[in-house]
Amino acid sequence: MTKRSGDIYRAQRAYFERAYETGEHGWPTDGVSPMVARFLRTFRSRDRRVLDIGCGEGRHTRAFAGAGALAVGADLEPKALARARKATGRDGSARRGLVFVQADVFALPFPHSTFDVVLDYGCLHHVRRRDTGRYLEQVVPLLKPEGHFLLSCFSTKFKHHAGERRTRDWLVHRGHYDRFFRRKDFDAIFGSEFEILEVAEDRDGLYVFHNVLMRKRKDGKGHRAASGRTIGPEKR
Repeated sequence: MTKRSGDIYRAQRAYFERAYETGEHGWPTDGVSPMVARFLRTFRSRDRRVLDIGCGEGRHTRAFAGAGALAVGADLEPKALARARKATGRDGSARRGLVFVQADVFALPFPHSTFDVVLDYGCLHHVRRRDTGRYLEQVVPLLKPEGHFLLSCFSTKFKHHAGERRTRDWLVHRGHYDRFFRRKDFDAIFGSEFEILEVAEDRDGLYVFHNVLMRKRKDGKGHRAASGRTIGPEKR
C-alpha cells in the first residue's frame, strides 16, 4: 500500500468512526434493500452461511439470520458493530447463528469456500481503484462455487449534492473515498469468475446505486483481478 493510499484509508476510518459515534450518517439502518428482499423470498436460507461485508448496523445480517441462515456481519469500525449488536437485542433477532466480528476487507479472517452468500452493500465503492485486486483476492475465494454475491455500489449518476460535477469516476468527499460505477464495470471486474444474473438501479433522490446479483461459476479456477494476478485455490 502506498503512503497516499494509507492516508486516505486512515482518513476514511476516522470519518466512519465519527459517523457511527453519532449515528447521524444518512444511510439506512433498518429494513432491507429491494434486491435483498427479492433474494430472500426465493433463497433457501436455512443453515446456509452468509457473510455481510461492511455490515454497519447489521440490517442485512439480521435479515438473513431471521430467515434461518448462519450469518456473519463484518465491519472494521467497532462503533458500527456495537450499534449492530444493540439493534439485534432491540428488534428481537438475537438467535443462534448471528455473529458480528471486526474485520478489515483486505484481511478477512475466514477459510476459503466458507460462505454460500456474500453481501457487500457499501464497501467496494470506498475501495480505491488500484486496490480492486486486493479486494477480490480477499472476497472471491470465501464464496463457494455456485454461491451468490450481492453487491451495491454508487452509480456514475450518484450525486452528493445537486451542483456536483465530476470529471472522473472517483473523488474524496468529506474525508472518504467514493468510486462510481457503470453497468459495464461489473462484467470487467467480476465476469471471469461470476455469472451476472441481474443489475438493477436503485434511486433515492440524488443518490443512485447499482445493485448487482451474481453467481460464482462452478468451474471457476480463479479471478484475474485488475492487478493481473490470478486468485486461485488456497495453498496449503
